[in-house]
Amino acid sequence: MLDWMTTVRSYEESDRSALLRLISALQNHIASLDPLRRQKSSKDFDVGAYVANMLERVQRERGCILVAEENDTPVGCIVGVIPSPTSETLLESYPVSEGVILELVVEKGNRGSGIGSELMRAMETYFREEGCEQIRVSCFAPNTQAHRFYEASGYEDRNIEMVKRLSQLQ
Repeated sequence: MLDWMTTVRSYEESDRSALLRLISALQNHIASLDPLRRQKSSKDFDVGAYVANMLERVQRERGCILVAEENDTPVGCIVGVIPSPTSETLLESYPVSEGVILELVVEKGNRGSGIGSELMRAMETYFREEGCEQIRVSCFAPNTQAHRFYEASGYEDRNIEMVKRLSQLQ
């Protein structure tokens, strides 16, 4: 359960350094799980460019960034957008107003405390208020802890992407 000192609020520009820190930590975590070693760790990851691109996308696609803070210190965040259907997606599927969660990160020491669930609920409320009919979130397959979290939050597998290393071909 959330500590009484933990709050979830909208992102402010003064949170940028915390956002950079949180996204960098998430990227390092994902890189550490990657058996193919294709995900960049922080030494090669341009977190500033990534966050700038993400902020532009949030602005362009009716998005929202929420920050969880404990004792006035950001300890987690969630980023979501509402992209417009493209002509390509409309060729194969019916139009739907869909919220997409781009990032969800909670500092390692705060995981399991309910902060991630609270961020998800707050983002779901935002999407609902914006008229979304469904929410999509992607999960890196080796990140089984995140997959279990999303399942426990009511999300179901929809697509499965598979990869094969060509170096394994004989």
